[in-house]
Amino acid sequence: MKLIYAGKSDKGKLRKANEDFFACQKIEKIDGDEYLFVVADGMGGHQAGDVASKLGTVTFVHRYGELREANTPIPEALRESISRANEEILEKATADLKKRGMGTTFSAVVLTDMKAHIVHVGDSRIYITRDNEIVRLTTDHTFVEKMVEEGRLTQEEARDHPQKNILYMSLGARQSFVPEVSESFNLKKGDILVLCSDGLNNMVTDAQIKEYVTNHPPQKAVEKLIKLANENGGIDNITLLVILVDGYKPKSSEKTEPIKIVKQRGKIPSFFSKLFSEEK
Repeated sequence: MKLIYAGKSDKGKLRKANEDFFACQKIEKIDGDEYLFVVADGMGGHQAGDVASKLGTVTFVHRYGELREANTPIPEALRESISRANEEILEKATADLKKRGMGTTFSAVVLTDMKAHIVHVGDSRIYITRDNEIVRLTTDHTFVEKMVEEGRLTQEEARDHPQKNILYMSLGARQSFVPEVSESFNLKKGDILVLCSDGLNNMVTDAQIKEYVTNHPPQKAVEKLIKLANENGGIDNITLLVILVDGYKPKSSEKTEPIKIVKQRGKIPSFFSKLFSEEK
């Protein structure tokens, strides 16, 4: 499996520090390559959100590598690794009064053998584009998103809601939590995966994300989208990863499966049978 990818984190125009963190890790395997991508958006400001995002990511990547080296199945490795990351953040916050209350969002995708696996907590996002359409693969763990799911707000109303970034789940918030962990789903040549912190998707629309990543190679798409987010206000840190599968885009005449999505409250959207050809 060939991937072309690029990532960047930017402080934005208003924040004094960057509390985001991201990682791109290739895991060497005897039977093929495996890639791990992470975006984390730290919370806490003076309580060290930057420490939380970096500590959570580094802990997760290290533990995941150990588990996969021991041939632990990917879903189990994802769950155990994110649990370990949460424990490390809680322990750090308990040991240092200045870091009490710190936390982080955490969105990760593993790509191997033309399959993808996702683990997610918080309101950073993972998207996929295919056939000139874009689908969000993760749920925002915010109270405003819950109101959208319940039909009390529209997506348009939620986008400008003053409390849209209040989370009900993040790493470092509590000992017990249930992250989103997806079943594996198939990738196709030309698919583009996008991971980003809310500093990007609050400043640009999904349609703009789709436009830039489908019309530019990953590095240029990353640069242009971060520039656009800053031009639109840049009120938060901005982090973005763009991953092109197999370095290939289908010709406009080629037939591909349409993107359809069925939302499930509090879970990864159940659209595998429609978007992807799931292998049993």
